[in-house]
Amino acid sequence: MTTRYLPSAAGVMTALMAIGSAAASPTASALPACTPGAIGLSTSAPASPGDATQIHFDVIFTNISAQSCDVQGYPGVHLIGPDDPMWGPDYQLPQQADVAAPVTLPPGASAGSRLTFLPDPNGWVPDTIAVTLPNAPGRMDVPWIAGRVPVARQDAASHPGTYIGPLQPMTA
Repeated sequence: MTTRYLPSAAGVMTALMAIGSAAASPTASALPACTPGAIGLSTSAPASPGDATQIHFDVIFTNISAQSCDVQGYPGVHLIGPDDPMWGPDYQLPQQADVAAPVTLPPGASAGSRLTFLPDPNGWVPDTIAVTLPNAPGRMDVPWIAGRVPVARQDAASHPGTYIGPLQPMTA
């Protein structure tokens, strides 16, 4: 009769945990998340491609720090303006259904988030675009686009024509 030694469950778990923790540990190359202090905020010129019922522009996040950082997801975006009699002074934009991939921003590089809105000649005119980075405290502001284009408020719409897209790398 041959005696076989089987590893104990505790021994197997210890070995697996050691392997798993080594793979999941942050390495020296892991980049910090971008913070408002490392980011400059601006907007691109508005455009209305296609049927021109919606206007699009990019909210641009530029790394103004000396080190690379990462962003992923959707920025929080509120349009701030005069007090609307029905909805108030703050229009929180919903997120466009899309895939949000990580974006690494070396110093001087930019990521953009496409803001799409429905213009309305008799609509509400925001003064400010208030933005928060994904998973980062602190608000950044940039003025509403040139021309002070009025927006159709759709605060309670189930399928609004005004929304924000995920952060994407910007190409020159």
